[in-house]
Amino acid sequence: MLLCLLMLSGHSAQSKSDISYGTSDTITADWIKSKLRKDGPRLILTPESLAAIRTAIKKDEILKPYYELLYGNAESLINVPLLERRLEGRRLLTVSREAVTRIGTLSIAYAISKESRFLNRLNAELLGICHFSDWNPSHFLDVGEMAYGVAIGLEWSLGDLPQSTQEVVKKALIEKALKQSQRESSKGWISGTNNWNQVCHGGMVAAAVAIADQEPALAAQIISRALRNIPRALTAYAPNGAYPEGASYWAYGTSYTLITISALESAFGTDFGIAAAPGFIQSAVFVKKLAGPSGSYYNYFDSGSGGNNSLENQELLSWFAKKTNNSAYFSNKEFKALLDRPAQKGKLVSKLNGAAMVWLMKAKNLNYVPLPKNYKGDGLNPVAIFGPDDASGFFLGAKGGAANLSHGNMDAGSFIFELNGVRWSVDLGMQNYFELESILGSDGLWNAAQSSPRWSLLSKNNFGHSTLRVNEDLHVVDGFAPMTGFSDKAQHPEVSFDLSAVFKGQLRAASRTFRRVGKQELQVTDQLRFFDQHNSLTWMMMTQAEAEIIKGGFLLKQNGKLLKVQLKQPQNAEFKVVPLNPPPLEYDMKVPGLKRLEIKFSPEAFGKPAGKIVVSLSGG
Repeated sequence: MLLCLLMLSGHSAQSKSDISYGTSDTITADWIKSKLRKDGPRLILTPESLAAIRTAIKKDEILKPYYELLYGNAESLINVPLLERRLEGRRLLTVSREAVTRIGTLSIAYAISKESRFLNRLNAELLGICHFSDWNPSHFLDVGEMAYGVAIGLEWSLGDLPQSTQEVVKKALIEKALKQSQRESSKGWISGTNNWNQVCHGGMVAAAVAIADQEPALAAQIISRALRNIPRALTAYAPNGAYPEGASYWAYGTSYTLITISALESAFGTDFGIAAAPGFIQSAVFVKKLAGPSGSYYNYFDSGSGGNNSLENQELLSWFAKKTNNSAYFSNKEFKALLDRPAQKGKLVSKLNGAAMVWLMKAKNLNYVPLPKNYKGDGLNPVAIFGPDDASGFFLGAKGGAANLSHGNMDAGSFIFELNGVRWSVDLGMQNYFELESILGSDGLWNAAQSSPRWSLLSKNNFGHSTLRVNEDLHVVDGFAPMTGFSDKAQHPEVSFDLSAVFKGQLRAASRTFRRVGKQELQVTDQLRFFDQHNSLTWMMMTQAEAEIIKGGFLLKQNGKLLKVQLKQPQNAEFKVVPLNPPPLEYDMKVPGLKRLEIKFSPEAFGKPAGKIVVSLSGG
């Protein structure tokens, strides 16, 4: 079934092609033959962009040091052992990702410098990879990333690889990637709605472009399939950019969507409207706002806390800066500071390398339009951000959503909070998959059913998040918590989430409101309606700060700063600090100094059938 590309409002590339949105059936072998760029390279890098890059690296304040970094990294690869087909658990993904960075670094260094030592090493790396027995199609992400790496190696070597190598590489792309993607056992990702869709289609599109002159019919099939199905994943960005899988997977999925867009534009002169998907461009605001004054992300779900100070994120944001003509997304100064880090020298730092050079070259002479101070992200996993406030460092990240989303946790109603340079309320973020799969099994870790072993993990269940628990029970995995209100008042922003479905069978109704009530004060208010019988209700906050119980709450100390967590309503409660390092289970995530603040209420604490909890977090 053909899908209209999200019924996109065509403001981007429509004039560049006679292909209309959603008419992927128009892409035939004949269309490929007539529209495919005749001269190469044609995969993201083009003769025009390569010439411009060669000029820019002589004096450009960004491209010159960036190329010097890539060149040094290419030199460091000359004598390292070739990659081998070694699985880690069920994955070849580590090898695939290193292949992408190795091949990309060597090939862009060769394309610019034309030094034969880079070409020779690239040749050896490609032959080794292409002679692997397979690229692990049972975990197709591995194939998607490997295909992208091999495709750019073929294209960015400018036709200078030995003819025999080019034939081996094209055969591997066709047999180990493209035809493999058409087998029944490989199709789970094709119509999926998460990052697998973006990554695997991105890799297949890159491979299709690389072999399109030799196999136009196959290329047409692959590209048509991608255009029919990529919109399924892009719905996750709607309506205003809050990517449900969090910051790290925003970077992962978005990077391959940008690779797809850039590959189609360089080869055919159009992105077929992909960039116009609702919320996709606005997702740059989302990811910029996720970084607090500390530099760390609001790391919900399986996200790292790296923030916008990672090289890859800055590379991605340079594309958005050019697309929006807004330098607020990308800072030359910040990017150069990243390049100057000694730790970047002599190691692989980015899979984007040559693609990033194309994007960086275009992100010049832009306007500056400041981003909003506060952010509202609706959609599958609604998120609100207050701040950051440069004066006090006030920063709140709060969310609704559901636990059974991709990479989800039982964290509806949870929040992180920074003030005066300290992250007081924390999220545990990503825990190593390989270790957990060896203990729980792949099905045990990734099964999101209510009884799944996944929810035994502190990093996944509601006992490890700054939210509520009722009767010592888990959240309801398919309960969705929508954002029900958002007020962007200058000094007193406010956001509310309806948590009722999360506590189905435990509470009649529940809502949580976050409000900034002062320069250094956050107020968290829970409105609750009870059944006739319930045993207890606990307000929880995860922290790494030192904590002591004081009258009416807690006093936290960290990095010479103080924060009071005080119960304003009701009056009767039990206060407890629960150490979580070591955590409850041997295989739980170990976080230095982690503890859970608990405010526990008995049924008698509230007037039936409703109750209200008000907690203040204040510095000073």
